[in-house]
Amino acid sequence: MQYRPEIDGLRALAVVPVLLFHAGFGLVSGGFAGVDVFFVISGYLITAIIHREISDGNFSIVHFYERRARRLAPALLLVCAVSIPFALMWMLPEELNSFGKSLYSVNLFASNFFFWDQTGYFAPSTALLPLLHTWSLAVEEQFYLVFPLLLLLLHRFSRATLLRVVAALVLLSFAATQVFANLDPAANFYLLPSRFWELGVGALLALVGVEKLDLSKGSRELLSALGLLAIVASYLFVVESAFYPGWTTVPVVLGTALVLAFGRSDTVVGRLLSLKPLVAIGLISYSLYLWHQPVFAFARLRSIEDIPAEGYALLIALCFVLAYLSWRLVEQPFRKPGRFSRRAVFGATLAAGSAAIAFGFTLDGSDGLAARNRELAQLSEPSVGLGKKCDAVADLRCASNPKPEVAVWGDSFARHLVDGIIASKPDVRLVQLAKNNCGPFLNLSPIMPRLGRDWSDDCARYNEEVRRFLLANRSIRYVVLSSQLSQYLKEEKVLVDGRSEVTTETKLLIDGLRATFAWLRSNGFEPVFVAPTPHDGRDTGLCVARARLLGLPDRHCEPVLKTVREYDRDVLNVVADIADEYPVVSFMDYLCDDDSCKIEDKGVALFEDFGHFSKEGSRQMGRAFDFYRAFIEAAKGRPVAERATDAKAFDNAAL
Repeated sequence: MQYRPEIDGLRALAVVPVLLFHAGFGLVSGGFAGVDVFFVISGYLITAIIHREISDGNFSIVHFYERRARRLAPALLLVCAVSIPFALMWMLPEELNSFGKSLYSVNLFASNFFFWDQTGYFAPSTALLPLLHTWSLAVEEQFYLVFPLLLLLLHRFSRATLLRVVAALVLLSFAATQVFANLDPAANFYLLPSRFWELGVGALLALVGVEKLDLSKGSRELLSALGLLAIVASYLFVVESAFYPGWTTVPVVLGTALVLAFGRSDTVVGRLLSLKPLVAIGLISYSLYLWHQPVFAFARLRSIEDIPAEGYALLIALCFVLAYLSWRLVEQPFRKPGRFSRRAVFGATLAAGSAAIAFGFTLDGSDGLAARNRELAQLSEPSVGLGKKCDAVADLRCASNPKPEVAVWGDSFARHLVDGIIASKPDVRLVQLAKNNCGPFLNLSPIMPRLGRDWSDDCARYNEEVRRFLLANRSIRYVVLSSQLSQYLKEEKVLVDGRSEVTTETKLLIDGLRATFAWLRSNGFEPVFVAPTPHDGRDTGLCVARARLLGLPDRHCEPVLKTVREYDRDVLNVVADIADEYPVVSFMDYLCDDDSCKIEDKGVALFEDFGHFSKEGSRQMGRAFDFYRAFIEAAKGRPVAERATDAKAFDNAAL
């Protein structure tokens, strides 16, 4: 295939926005769409090569995979190898465990499945995953496994049949995005079925042979310019969404197709993309893409404070240096059959890949080498109360006694109180009624697209099960309610009565909590609401663990009180309104002074993450604050200050 410098320029136009997006520069809110540009380019180039070789009768599967191995494996394996020592130095056990899983997943061409199972692409935690970006390589590798075989199979049929089959697969794949976006947004983003259409559009370009179309120069100028405009507009205006890829992906995909088809060297767009600086970036774009995520992630792992814009500028410069070196010293030599034979390439790839897989399994099997630092491993141990098996359970399997006296109802911010209640009263008769993200409301469920549309219905059904359980177990007298609440306020809509989608507002939450209190009291229960812990949006638990790993002081991790009030203003307003009429317990007085909020108590780190107590943190708070007595006295309507022992007194309404 004849070399087209404008395609390298297009690669530059794909990779730079990805770097800027991951560095947090707001100018390119849709910079992640650069990956879609890569998909279309890959589909086009690979199909053009395979189709020509099949037509000429000299296509070889072995030779095809040899070219792929020479192109992809050496730089990827180098990045994996270089990442390992930094991971060992700067990662906490839980992070190292996850890194190990990603390491063997990358080398098994399955990292997209791993990240699908772990997290959504746009979740804040992904900023600390050094190999996150390899999901797109896995998608391409899986495409390379199936598409050449499909072309071989269809070669015996007519060209029209070939085009119809590929076009049908493209349409089916795009239709899959509409289904997966509602059922499983993470699967929609990471997996090949909903990404095939992007590679397929490039493949159709190659199969149709649009370069042979006899269009006037003016038409080609217009179409290529429209394509370039669509790509740039996507970078500027597309935003993170659970419904990506989908309709908002169409402009960047079709725009790339138009540029590939018509933006040749005799057009303005072609000449623009053929500029030497863009071509130079395009040549190293694969290495640049490989290096950027590990460089950013390890810099974040090493830094307690947020990295400023000028810091990211330096990191991007470092990425360019590393990319050039690996392109020159690794990519280029391995692409030349004269330097390394087929046997050497396959053998080295197999050996290095096997070593990476083995090391990844070692990290996974040892829980991230947790034995080398038990204290750090315990810092991030979550508080799961009566066990992980109790999520979304509403029966006596999750009770400490067949005749429970206290029910803890809510989301994970209710669950993290259970260890503390048990620590304050070991013989407590308690039942745990908690479902992640699902607050204790009679008629409200948060609509969280990242969890899928059915999740809101599940939440509503679960709370209905809790109500039936409470009515069926009359030994229960006290009901401790708790929720983060912000999951209801930060989403655009909530589900009301399991049927209607209503725009989110604080009044809905206030009325919902009041309805829960009224229902509980009307049925003879004594409820109390425990406000969420004070936090400023940062992962303070991770910050403390990182500080201790790196030998830095914890004080950098303490939330500033003013920031806490600003960050959680709506939640605090909801809780303050409820406290006017119903009993509310807050940790603000105990944890916060006039300037900041503490993150440890008597030497015990309190938080697992941004706001949940860790297992040991919950126990420490339970003993120091005397959870059982504090919650029960508040439920009875007695001010907590009357019975304060080792803890500071706090006013139910002091929020």
